[in-house]
Amino acid sequence: MNMRRFLESVFLIFAVLALVPFASLAGVASSEHMKMVEGAGAAMDRPVASVPFYQEHTFLVLAGFATAVVGFVAFRIAKRRRGRKVEPAALVNEAALVVDLVNSTHVSTHYGNGLAMRARSALKDRTLAIAAARRLTFSENTGDGYFMTFASVGDAVHTAIELLNGLRDQPPDLSPGPPIAVRVGISYGEILLDSHGGRHGAAINKAFRLEGLTAKSFTRVEGESELGKLPDCNRIFIDEDASHELRSSGIPMRSVGFCRLKGFSGLHRVFEVLWHNDARPPRNHADSYVPLKSIIGVERATK
Repeated sequence: MNMRRFLESVFLIFAVLALVPFASLAGVASSEHMKMVEGAGAAMDRPVASVPFYQEHTFLVLAGFATAVVGFVAFRIAKRRRGRKVEPAALVNEAALVVDLVNSTHVSTHYGNGLAMRARSALKDRTLAIAAARRLTFSENTGDGYFMTFASVGDAVHTAIELLNGLRDQPPDLSPGPPIAVRVGISYGEILLDSHGGRHGAAINKAFRLEGLTAKSFTRVEGESELGKLPDCNRIFIDEDASHELRSSGIPMRSVGFCRLKGFSGLHRVFEVLWHNDARPPRNHADSYVPLKSIIGVERATK
């Protein structure tokens, strides 16, 4: 902030100094013009030579003002471009949560944009209200949902569970349209925090990929049971790192299987949080946590 004020002060000084030569020239031109007028009074028989337009007082003042304006505009453009650069401030370990409205296009085309906007607004209000009490560190509107980060996986998962329970038990009135259906993806890992408070990193990209997974994304791995029925909506998918952070919480979850994620290499194990009240953990709960790091990949460099 101090540097910003310093640069603005330097610019103002430069603008004033730029006006001084024009003002001086304007004074000289005005003096010469007055002398010519006085001389004309003494010798009316001779024609008075007109002052060149570029030496007139008005022209010099306008030229100085235009120079100051151009300099100010150039300064603002340069500062704006410099502000767009992502300057790393810190690396933090956080849980990334992505919640997205399901079938928003269908709702918009069949029931109108007004009802679709009501659904987005209801999802926004409920999500932010719940997250505010769960150590929310960052939030960003994604159009049909929200991207958030939390201090811990437990905070992120509890936010998602409370949201889904609330949408089921006390759904917002969106008649004549269908009730709100959402999908949630949660990941955990290192996130880049820039100087403006924005979040960046592979963990965020993974949360978006988890939210949009379909049955076609999964692959059969030797030793794994066949992929069961995959819920299309009202679900919470988390990655393996998040599942390890959640082990001591007592929240039931199950291993869904291994999948490929766009932008990431290798296979990634996915878990589903059993958020509904009548959920039962798998019979052999410990088997859900057998680490298979040899096939877990990292994010690929994408063009």
